[in-house]
Amino acid sequence: MTEQSMLFRRVLGSFATGVAVVTTKTDGRYFGLTINSFTSVSLEPMLIQINIAKNTTSHETMNASRHFVVNILAEDQQLVSTIFAGAPPAERFDHVETWEASSGCPVIEGSLAYIDVRLTATYDGGDHTIFLGEVVEMQPLRDDASPLLYYRGRYERLATREDSRPQG
Repeated sequence: MTEQSMLFRRVLGSFATGVAVVTTKTDGRYFGLTINSFTSVSLEPMLIQINIAKNTTSHETMNASRHFVVNILAEDQQLVSTIFAGAPPAERFDHVETWEASSGCPVIEGSLAYIDVRLTATYDGGDHTIFLGEVVEMQPLRDDASPLLYYRGRYERLATREDSRPQG
């Protein structure tokens, strides 16, 4: 990695992001990976995008799939994020409870919300591919938890109302 690339990564790490696990089902098998490059694109039609590095095994699986689910993780799901970021792909679903969205893609139990997406287009994004998809189903699942956040290379949490009160 070049010095400029390292600086770019450090600067962008100053932008806090939520953490999600993208899941899909191909050839009857579940597949998933942790991402933090996810955003809404349009309200009408409802479009979202995810970005996946081209040099990963995840890239080929996602590129072959026509549907995927974005599972927005809660702060108590840090272990889920870690597993889907580093465990061997064949073992990732051994550690979570799931059920299927209407597309057949897995929804991870305990997530804050899920978005079931039909892939509509892919675009070159340098060393990543931009996957654009139309939302076909979505649902908030939990109101009792805060989101899992990632900031400057580590997991973080929101301050609670109690934490943000002035001391004294």
